[in-house]
Amino acid sequence: MKRKKIKLRIVSLVAFIFFALLGCFIIIPGASAEEKFERSGFWGGVDFGVGFVQRSFAGVEEDENNFFLGFEGGYTLNPHFLIGVGLSGWLLEASDLEDPSKGEGISQVFLITRYYPSISMGLFAKIGGGYVSYWNNRHGEPSSKDGWGLTFGGGYDFPLNENFAISPFINYGFGEADDQDHNVWTLGIGLTFQ
Repeated sequence: MKRKKIKLRIVSLVAFIFFALLGCFIIIPGASAEEKFERSGFWGGVDFGVGFVQRSFAGVEEDENNFFLGFEGGYTLNPHFLIGVGLSGWLLEASDLEDPSKGEGISQVFLITRYYPSISMGLFAKIGGGYVSYWNNRHGEPSSKDGWGLTFGGGYDFPLNENFAISPFINYGFGEADDQDHNVWTLGIGLTFQ
């Protein structure tokens, strides 16, 4: 049973990477063209992807793949450094209007920075840290557990024009919220704008 889970994860990861690259290089016209993407002033972005979440709580360990969604924005200090705030999380179980006891996730609010080693390339490194919340809708349990976390990773901005870029990324994050610990590898694609 465990081998099937591992094989399913590997297949999911390979499929995700394949379609992410396909989207960046084939579907999006101009993604491989090196247009100038202006890094100045205020910036923002929307990220989505899949997180490979490892959690431990109350003596139990779980590994699963979960949907990731994030929003970030801030200000460009110079063409090499962007600072801002990121709001993101992983949906562990979808909420259900007909069964209010369903619903579970991990949310985070982080101060983040992006570092671009070259002004002419879209390659970036990202680091951040801050508040983490584990939440659930189950009766008889605390609805939220608060803690802290850190993340780091990298990606590449493929310019669509001078104001928008498609940004595939990979991040590693970890956090603690009361008795909940998590380690997450997240693969995704973002839309970044200036």
